[in-house]
Amino acid sequence: ILAAQDWDVSQAGSSQVAQFILTVFTFLYVDILDLTGTLYSMARFCGAIDEDTQDFEGSTVAYLVDALGITFGSLFGSPPVTAFVESGAGISEGGMTGLTACVTGICFFISIFFAPIFASIPSWATGCTLILVGAMMAPAVTDINWRYMGDSVPAFLTLAIMPFTFSIAYGLIT
Repeated sequence: ILAAQDWDVSQAGSSQVAQFILTVFTFLYVDILDLTGTLYSMARFCGAIDEDTQDFEGSTVAYLVDALGITFGSLFGSPPVTAFVESGAGISEGGMTGLTACVTGICFFISIFFAPIFASIPSWATGCTLILVGAMMAPAVTDINWRYMGDSVPAFLTLAIMPFTFSIAYGLIT
């Protein structure tokens, strides 16, 4: 937690400092790509993208909130506090405000007390849900400009590598 962190790298060797810097930049890179993909896909999903600027209202505030959430969450030893693609379920049900996220957060807090019951559900039982989420995300593939190699090759590689590496980050890095 906050008091247990040691940021003094002056005693470490140069290779350890280099590894520390590489780790920080890797986490930064993955978080920025993950957040950008999530924010823009959810904004496009709910129709909030301005077609002229290809941006949405409040995007700067959304990035700042994510940065603060990640920073303070990591200082206190919590998992990443960031936007997740699962917000698409709330948007598809009509929730496009922060109230939807607050209600979802309260429901997750209540579910803490039922964690032992949820832990008894085998992992293979959640496969159908993942297939449904993938099917809901598939129509976005039609928005890719397949005629331009600069768009189609990276999009294809990302789509092909993610399932085989079990990592969105590896798919985006290629």
